[in-house]
Amino acid sequence: MNWELIGHVAEHSSCDAAKVLKEAYDAVEQDEDHHLYHTTGWTREPWIDALGFPAVVPPPEEVKKVETAIGAARAEHARGDMI
Repeated sequence: MNWELIGHVAEHSSCDAAKVLKEAYDAVEQDEDHHLYHTTGWTREPWIDALGFPAVVPPPEEVKKVETAIGAARAEHARGDMI
C-alpha cells in the first residue's frame, strides 16, 4: 500500500522530489508487484492450514509464477484444483 502511495505522489506532484520518486517507482514497480503477489500466497496458505483446512504449498501464485493482479486472482481461484 505504501508503494502505491509513493506512485501516486510521483504521478501527481509537481515538486522536485516527485521526479526522483517517479524514477525509483518505475525502476522497482515490476519487482514490487511480483513480491506482493507471491507473498500473498505464502501468507494465506499457512493461515488456511492453521485454521485446519488443506493448504497448498507452494501456493498457486508461486507455481504459476504470476506477475500481474489478474494472474494472481486466477492462481488463487485455481487453488481448489491444487488441493
